[in-house]
Parts: sequence; structure tokens; C-alpha cells
Amino acid sequence: MEESREFGESGRRTVAELVAARWGDHRPGLWCEGRVLTQHEVAAGAAARAALLADLLPPGAEPHVGVLLDNTPEFPLWLAAAALARAAVAGINPTRRGPELVRDILHTECPLLITQTAHLPLLAGPDLPGVRLLVTDTPEYEDLLAPYAGAVPDPSRATPADRILLCFTSGSTGAPKAALCSQGRLAAAGHSLVEQFGVGADDVHYICMPMFHGNAVIADWAPALAAGAGVALRRRFSASGFLADVRRYRATYFTYVGRAIQYILATEARPDDRDNPLRTGFGTEAGAVDAAAFERRFGVRLVEGYGSSEG
Repeated sequence: MEESREFGESGRRTVAELVAARWGDHRPGLWCEGRVLTQHEVAAGAAARAALLADLLPPGAEPHVGVLLDNTPEFPLWLAAAALARAAVAGINPTRRGPELVRDILHTECPLLITQTAHLPLLAGPDLPGVRLLVTDTPEYEDLLAPYAGAVPDPSRATPADRILLCFTSGSTGAPKAALCSQGRLAAAGHSLVEQFGVGADDVHYICMPMFHGNAVIADWAPALAAGAGVALRRRFSASGFLADVRRYRATYFTYVGRAIQYILATEARPDDRDNPLRTGFGTEAGAVDAAAFERRFGVRLVEGYGSSEG
């Protein structure tokens, strides 16, 4: 908790400053499917992608980047890169199809779309004029990044007013709309949750909710970044894999939305379910009955919070 207070009191009001603060920090910072990056490597990777982004954005284009990815390390790396480059990330929902998917990408005016081979079939038919694809799990992508490997994160140009996220609303009253989130708002949210939940640099945040959704970014990634905590990624949510992941990564904090808690509770109970490092779960729509059942079974208190995408 001492380090999280230091971050809060140090005047780091932008996401770019929080990213750059991890330069030189060689503790483990990002886990995903057997891959481990140090905090320094995350900052370096973000700097390289920010430099690449600056060269790829067409003159006069909106500094927007569409990200159509599972929860792989590339997602938080591009979030951090966008902050350094004073750009904004639009998380694209892979469950959208055809004209709906095209509409989301074009609505957010993204001249660049970061994706992966598994999602290319979603883009095979639609026409995306003026949109360049970068496919992260290809040799071509690695070759494109290679010249920028020596980049150093520079947060000096970023301001709290710079937009960092284009968060799609649920679309309950029409087509989803992209709510704007600034670097100042995202950094402040991270600091606030650090204070509320006592998050420290030794914590590990488990991100199993999709990062194209504001919950995973604002309520899970941002406080980890603000505290200098580690992040463990699950490519896609798995109720059966939840407890094993928590134990493997020594996760202390996670977020949830929708029926995720019900799905976890529906897995077979075991006598040692309370033998886990989790301290807090934060999310929406668990319900009082399920929250009480979760605490009885796993010994973990769930905290519910609600808010609009617009903040």
C-alpha cells in the first residue's frame, strides 16, 4: 500500500505517466499462457508500439486504433502504446458480425486495426475502406516492430484531456455508441480503486473479462497500472479454469460482469475452494444471493458497482 500511495501522491495524472513509471522495474508484470513479461518489458513494448503508431497514422487522420483481439499481451501493450502516442483505443467486440462489425470500426474512425489470425475470417467479407490491418501473431508484424525495439517511453506530451478509450455502450437504445474516456479519467479511476481496495505493487490482477469492454480496462487494468501491480490475462473467460488460474498466478483481485459469478458457482465445489489468494472481486450483476454464496465457498467478498459507459 505504501507504493500505491506514492503513485497517487506523485502527480501522475495521465496513463502515459503511469506506463513510463514502470521503465526500469524488472519485477514480473504480465502473465499470459506461459509467457511472462517484466514491468520494464511492458513499458518498452508500449514505447515500441507507440513509435510504430506515430509512423503509421496517416496525416490528418483521427489518432484512433481499433483493437480486435482476445485477451493477449498485445491488448494491454496497445492500450499503453496509445497513451504514450496520445491516441485512443476502440475495443472491437468479436461477437459482432458483418455490417455491425464494420459499423463499429468505421464509426470510431480507426485508420488502423490491430487483430489476430483467428479473427481474420470476421474481416474476410466486409469492406473497410482506409483501414490498415496489423495481424499480431505473424512474422510480418514482428518485422514491422523490430526497428522500434529501442524506443523509450516519453509521457511528456500526454495531457489528462487526451482521449484514451472509445468505449462502446451496450446498445440498448440503438446501435452501440463510442463513449469517450480521457487519460485523466482513466488514471483517476485507477488511483481511486487503488485507494478503495488497498491495491499494492505486490498484488496480481486477474483479467478474465474481455478487454474490449470497459470493465476489464477501467476497473482491472487501470488500478493495476496505478499501483504498479502485476496483471494475469485469460484469453477468454472460463468458469472451469477460474480457480486454477487464480492459484497459478497468485491473483488477489479480479473483476466480473453479467453472469460470470453464476457460471463459476455452477462448477463442482471442492473442499479446498477457500484455499486461494483472492482478496476482492469487483463488478456488476452478481446479485446478493450469488455474492453471499461466492463468499461462503471461496472466502472472497464481492463488491458491486454500477455506472454508465460515459462515466
